[in-house]
Amino acid sequence: MTAKEYLFKMQRLQFIIKQKQERIKEMRESVSTVRAVRFDLEKVQGGGHTDKIGEAVAKIVDLEKEVENDIINLMYRQHEIIGQIHKLDNLNYMMLLFKRYYEGKDFKIIAHEMNLAYDYIKCLHKPALKAFEIANREFLQKESIFI
Repeated sequence: MTAKEYLFKMQRLQFIIKQKQERIKEMRESVSTVRAVRFDLEKVQGGGHTDKIGEAVAKIVDLEKEVENDIINLMYRQHEIIGQIHKLDNLNYMMLLFKRYYEGKDFKIIAHEMNLAYDYIKCLHKPALKAFEIANREFLQKESIFI
């Protein structure tokens, strides 16, 4: 596994969490807009009564548990990746990789924040990833096995 693939795992997980949180919000809004149910109407056909609101709430609760687990996994991965970035000797590499993969910033913003030229930041990215791979070679090899 390359350093870039590994570091993007964190951003992927952040994206998944955000999507699930948006889905929970949509589901909550959907459930809250349900109008009053009339129980005085006589059933015409047989069949079991289904509690649509209860089912929707159960789905929301399940999704919230998934998000909670994903957040815990993300926090663990963030801690792990920050420690791996801190293994680098070059401060510019550390700042670049942290801003790019932990904070999710694009190169233009990173260049501005680091007071460096955009083209220089883009050129710096590849050697920073290479340094990350060298510093974390054994770990990245183990990660490749589990994919």
